[in-house]
Amino acid sequence: MVIMQETTEWTDGSNGANHIYVFKSKPAGRSAEAVAYVPQGKNQVIKLRTPLILDLKGRTFQTVD
Repeated sequence: MVIMQETTEWTDGSNGANHIYVFKSKPAGRSAEAVAYVPQGKNQVIKLRTPLILDLKGRTFQTVD
């Protein structure tokens, strides 16, 4: 499991939120499977029933220690 903070700068006019995601493995390529996440501004981990496939194009992440 890999925990990563999204650090994307949303420049398209949307108010995108940068959540913390828990991935099955380190994202590589164009997509990744998130199994849980922590919404921006919250402390509660939300475990997903089925993995969420994220399109990584244009998105940036930083590993959380």
